[in-house]
Amino acid sequence: MAKLSVDKALLKAKFLIKKGEIGAAKKIYSTILNSYPKNIKAKEGLAALNTSRQSAATQSPPQTKMNELISLYNQRQLAAVIERAYTLTKQYPKVLELWNLLGAAAAQTGQLAQAVNAFQKVISIKPDDFQAHNNMGIALQRQGKTEEAINAYKKALVIKPNYAQAYNNMGNALQQQTNLGEAVKAYEKAILIKPDYAEAYNNMGNVLGEQINLEEAVKAYEKAILIKPDYAEAWTNGAEALENWNKLEQLALWLERAFQILEQVPSDIRFMKAKLLWRNKKTQEAIKLISNIDFETIKPIRKQSYLNLKAKCYDASKEYDLAYNCFKHMNSFAIKTDDYSRLDPESYFQNIREQLVSLKSDSLENQVNHITEQNDFVPVFLVGFPRSGTTLLDTILRSHSSIDVVEEQPLISLAEAFIKKSGFHEIGQALPQRVISGARKAYRTELQKHEDHTGNKSILIDKLPLNLLQIPLIQKLYPRARYILALRHPLDTILSCWMQNFKLNPAMANMVDLDRIVEFYCVAMETFQICRAKYNLSVHEIRYEDLLENLSGETSRLLKFLGLDWEPQMENYQATALQRGRINTPSYSQVVQPIYKDAKYRWLNYEKYLRQFNVKVDPWINEFGYSSH
Repeated sequence: MAKLSVDKALLKAKFLIKKGEIGAAKKIYSTILNSYPKNIKAKEGLAALNTSRQSAATQSPPQTKMNELISLYNQRQLAAVIERAYTLTKQYPKVLELWNLLGAAAAQTGQLAQAVNAFQKVISIKPDDFQAHNNMGIALQRQGKTEEAINAYKKALVIKPNYAQAYNNMGNALQQQTNLGEAVKAYEKAILIKPDYAEAYNNMGNVLGEQINLEEAVKAYEKAILIKPDYAEAWTNGAEALENWNKLEQLALWLERAFQILEQVPSDIRFMKAKLLWRNKKTQEAIKLISNIDFETIKPIRKQSYLNLKAKCYDASKEYDLAYNCFKHMNSFAIKTDDYSRLDPESYFQNIREQLVSLKSDSLENQVNHITEQNDFVPVFLVGFPRSGTTLLDTILRSHSSIDVVEEQPLISLAEAFIKKSGFHEIGQALPQRVISGARKAYRTELQKHEDHTGNKSILIDKLPLNLLQIPLIQKLYPRARYILALRHPLDTILSCWMQNFKLNPAMANMVDLDRIVEFYCVAMETFQICRAKYNLSVHEIRYEDLLENLSGETSRLLKFLGLDWEPQMENYQATALQRGRINTPSYSQVVQPIYKDAKYRWLNYEKYLRQFNVKVDPWINEFGYSSH
């Protein structure tokens, strides 16, 4: 490069700098220095540009721009905050306030990956920012990454050991993992640091309720309210706990206090009042109250319950089209929730379809003749498609002095987890005796945690409806197992599943779409019927409709299958239900009532919506002795 061309290049670099094309100017200086390493003007020019860039990276945006951003954030114009903050981070990448605003806005609009990235940027700039670790934990938790979230909270606590909010959030993550004992400990630590932490008491109440400890749960809610009398969420959670445990008289008193103390009664409390009216058969009052509650004012966590109750009110009023649309809205909303987004219902459904294909092709090995079964333990499994009356049966059967029922615990799943951990992942693989013995031990160990150890219970029933899909595994472990198959008109079963506000898991996430429920039902029942023939299962069928018409007769036949006799107290099964405390199924409110027949053949009221499924469902209607009309 000749001197003249060097001079021209230097002039061009200055020109580009004036235009703001810094990258192009730097490239020219670098080219000159490659040919003339000692060129002073090129060295100085390049150094000046580098210094200028570093300065821009560390300086803050004009205060007016920051004020605008904060104003937009306070006005909840979060999309605008995200767009502007993101643009400014390109120019000012080291400014913590920008990344924090971007992270907070992204988290609140459900853009969780972007929120996590923003908080990671804050931490990279300032590793000891305990609030950034805490905020990242919240975003990770909402993504379902609870273990990563807990680690983020722990990092926040290393930096600030007396950070009560981090302990509270850790408790929430542990609750999400169903690690309830550790969750309570986390809340207790938060309260120890901050004795007036109403939110921690409220959250602890939620966990204590899940631990089947209503008395302590209510005490926790009472403490939250004592600290913060207008704490609507604690009032609502306390009401929900009492309603879930069928403590309706206590619920009435609780709500009366809430209405007296709260200056403005929130929609969620009024919704619980409507639910109480519904439970007390005051249908018209419930309809009037719930119709005056604006859906948009209900907290997201209760929107599905609100829609479910409103739909049931319409159904009771025989306004079936309005009810159908309300149930449809409920399920559409469920699909948009964080809970649903964390699940993979498609993989679950694909797995059960693949199992059915294997059963049809006879590729699943029957090991019955190749293993030694324990002679002292023959489990009984209460199975059926969800909403087929299994909770009613459970409650009636546990009224017998010799029967214990373990309700909806994933016991077989623990045995399956042991088998997979032992290196056997395929459905049809033959299992060595040591693996079968280990799987049985895993099942029994967990089962014993839930058994009623009082009295002389000779029959133990494992009640989990969808265990009817686990028959191939159960038969490998307990080939002499007996099965109670709960049946209900297939269309009533399908419709009731769609109308139900289930707590979502990979299986129940398939219950938010009618088409999928129909497919699910057909796969499940075909799986059971093939297994029934293949393994020569010992099965007693009991139809929900027959049980409603003749409780003692149908129950007596079932008891004979179990080798037992009818006992008079079984007629008053509602007393057993009330003594049980919390019933962990959607039927908790129904089994404490006398036999009622409102739900029998409900599908006829919605026949026009179900007609499209006749071809698929009719074979099962005929199989189980029902009518299509």
